[in-house]
Parts: sequence; structure tokens; C-alpha cells
Amino acid sequence: WKHSAYNGPELSYLDNIKAAIDSGYCGIELDIIYDEKKKLIYISHDLFIEKKQKKKFLLSEVDEILKNEKVYLWLDWKNSNILNLNKGLNTIQSTMKSYLSKKDNLIFLETPKLTHNEIINLLNKKNNLIMLNWISYSVDSDKFLEKIKNIVRNIRAWTYVCFFSDKWVSSSNIEILSLCKNNRKVKSIFIFTINELGQAKVAFSNGSNVILTDKLYQSQINE
Repeated sequence: WKHSAYNGPELSYLDNIKAAIDSGYCGIELDIIYDEKKKLIYISHDLFIEKKQKKKFLLSEVDEILKNEKVYLWLDWKNSNILNLNKGLNTIQSTMKSYLSKKDNLIFLETPKLTHNEIINLLNKKNNLIMLNWISYSVDSDKFLEKIKNIVRNIRAWTYVCFFSDKWVSSSNIEILSLCKNNRKVKSIFIFTINELGQAKVAFSNGSNVILTDKLYQSQINE
């Protein structure tokens, strides 16, 4: 899948997304921001201040592009707030109405906060909008606090991968693929962001279902 598909050589974010689809990626990832006041979603990693900027990167334009494409969508909601999860979810669903109207299309929605993902999962009623749970497996550090956090991270990762059969998870830690290798319960594991061919092949051979990348293509991995 193409990481940050809106970024690229073209001046228009829409042209970059079209180019990613034309290149053969079966899925694209987009960072999104929810503006509760304006009741709109725009594509960006960071908050925009000016109204003009927001309107230049509307997610609704992507709905128009994707409605006739066979491509999956990963939305990384960057500014989720515990108080606006339901409103934001409803706005995403209404914004991508045409795309979601087709039963074979899938949107994977993720926030940086596990608790937010679980709450949205309870709020969500659409079968083709799926919560993707971001899991941090471990952080290399000699600090005592980080070592304690790593214990919690490892337990959480093990629980999601080895115990829950209704979860979809994502992680930047390829080591997560070593968990319960022959007896996984998790529905799917998405690994990001991999740009080295050898590492991509290792990830797939160890059970990764999706790899997010900036520059690799499926044809290279199949060689």
C-alpha cells in the first residue's frame, strides 16, 4: 500500500493519489484532520489554520476519485479527541459516502490512541469501515521507565495478536510478527513503513498481510 499517497511530485494532492493508484497499489494511506467547527475532513499530517488551505485538501474530493476504483483506503486520523469521536466518525462516513456505498470497498480507520480506536469501534455501525488498532511492540531504551512501558506494550501486543480474533492491528515493529506465529487469532497485521525490499520480503514471509511503503511495488516483491 502507498504511504501518504497525497505526497509526491505533482503539485495537486489529487494527482499524486491518482498516480499511486495507476502505479498498481491496491491500497493507499492518507493522514486526515477533522475540523469540528467547519464539519469537514481535510488531508494533512498537521493542522491547517487558514480556511483556504483546508479547502484545497478536502477528503470529499478523494471520495469522487475512489468511487470507481478498486482500491482500499487507510485513514490515519491525526487529531482525534475523546469528545468528538462520534461526530468525527459520522463526518468521515458522510464524506466517503459514495465509496462506502459499494460493499467490496474497505476503509481502515486508525487514530494514534488505542482507547480512541476501541471507542470508535463500538460507535461504528458500518461493516466496510474497520478500526485498525495501532500497536507499539517495544522501544529500544536503557531508561527504567521505558523498560516498564515495554512490558505493558508487549502484553498488549500479545493480547491483540494472540487472543482477539476480531481485531485488525498495525505496527511499525516488524518483531510483532514473531508473536504466536503458528496460532494467531488476529484478523490481519499491517506493517509500516517499509522501504527496503529485503525487509518487505521478510515481513510478508512472516505473516504480514499489508505493508505500507513509500517506494516499493508488488512486482519487486514477487521477483
